[in-house]
Amino acid sequence: MDKPLIVVGTGLLAEQVQYYLGTLQGRAVDAFILDAEYIREPSFLQRPVLDFVEARRRFPAASHDAFVAIGHTAVGARKRWFLAARAAGYTMARYVHPSACVAANVTVGENTLIQELAMVSPFVKLGENLMLCPQVGINHHTRVGSHCFFAPSAVVSGDADIGEACFIGAHATIRDRIRLGEGCIIGAGAIVMTDCAPGGVYRPQRTERSRETED
Repeated sequence: MDKPLIVVGTGLLAEQVQYYLGTLQGRAVDAFILDAEYIREPSFLQRPVLDFVEARRRFPAASHDAFVAIGHTAVGARKRWFLAARAAGYTMARYVHPSACVAANVTVGENTLIQELAMVSPFVKLGENLMLCPQVGINHHTRVGSHCFFAPSAVVSGDADIGEACFIGAHATIRDRIRLGEGCIIGAGAIVMTDCAPGGVYRPQRTERSRETED
């Protein structure tokens, strides 16, 4: 039987995790966790909001698993919390939506959330602490580093290398055999046809307003 959970974060992603792992998977979520200086309210979704010291005292790793639900705007914090929770002995939960298609020879790492209609093809190698939003496609023999975030409908073609802590925006397309360095940010709608250096920000030209609407 799965252990109850503590969830790091009190934002929109934490609410989604409560829905997926709580409502759909049937796991109890007993508390939400923040750094002490960020706690503004005593509760979230009718559960207590605690700092990590108090959470470990009340809900230790012997009785609870954990999930880090921090979104794409704080990749560094997601990585820090994931490593801290695991170092404290917590098993990090994972969730794959029933409508997602993940090949049988693909291992889903700890603290990974794979949402509706996402597709992970055979021979893909996934790291840990990943977010695959709805309709993400990761094609054959691609290697994905840990702590990455894929926004809705992002597509990675075959035999690509995605470095750690990358963000791939909504509807972005990564060509086959492309290499993204660690910490890359690929903007929404971008089409990446060449390798990307670590830490780079890559975005397409934005659509500009062309005229006033007609009455």
